[in-house]
Amino acid sequence: MDISTLDEYQGIEAQMVRDWMTRKGCYRQDGYWRHPRDKYSYTDGEYGGLLWEDTLFKLSVDFGFGSVQSLLCEINPRMRKGMPSEAARTASRHNGGMWIASRGELGKGGTIVFVCFDSDSEDGLPLAIWDGEEWDHWEVEPREIENEWSFWPCDEHGNKVRWPEKDGVML
Repeated sequence: MDISTLDEYQGIEAQMVRDWMTRKGCYRQDGYWRHPRDKYSYTDGEYGGLLWEDTLFKLSVDFGFGSVQSLLCEINPRMRKGMPSEAARTASRHNGGMWIASRGELGKGGTIVFVCFDSDSEDGLPLAIWDGEEWDHWEVEPREIENEWSFWPCDEHGNKVRWPEKDGVML
């Protein structure tokens, strides 16, 4: 399987893997990342290593994930904090311009809503929000969006779709 085709692989960076490994108790020694139990080592060299399919597969096995996709879901969550760029919002309009959004942290009072952005708004504040029952118009401060909201594009049924890209780079 080519893991680069997985949606969870989109936008992943070696630093994201390093941060995840640090949280899991891994440490650097002699140019390699070491598993907390010193059983395994992982390449992180000048020309890559942490994003190689073999390395990610090994991490998924060594840390007890059922698949590389499960590992990637934890390392690279498919919700991005803060307002999507204007380019991303514009590009998503060909999919209907819908975004799934979490307001606050889920499990700690946060909620999931669906958002359509106002194409005429200069500040990009949400125009309409679907809360599961009806569309409503909300006025949201840009600072609140940057600090408390996370977004991912979705289709008209609420299924997450790939983040808009240009030349292979997420907008």
